[in-house]
Amino acid sequence: MKKFGRRIAAATATVSLFVGAGIALAPSASAVDNSLCNWSNDRDHAAKITGNNVNLRKTKGMDKSPILRVLQKNAKVTVYCTGVVYADQDTQYWKYLKHNATGIKGWVLANYVS
Repeated sequence: MKKFGRRIAAATATVSLFVGAGIALAPSASAVDNSLCNWSNDRDHAAKITGNNVNLRKTKGMDKSPILRVLQKNAKVTVYCTGVVYADQDTQYWKYLKHNATGIKGWVLANYVS
């Protein structure tokens, strides 16, 4: 019976170490949420919204992308990365970001982020 108890203790310790290592090595929240990014060189930097009534969208692109929130000029945001949409001979750059006041994450056309 003692062997069985030791095996359970060893297995529990192994699982705990494995889970703990997984948590320590897990990617940041921005890396997890922005799998559609093309560049992450602007990762995790503070910025502001430069226009009024700027749509924070669920996906990059203006067609059929649900609006999560409407942001006002000077709203503080954290930018995680940049994504690109190629549409009808037009290239659109989008920023994946978090609205700091609400914690809502989404996409904003890069023209409205500084």
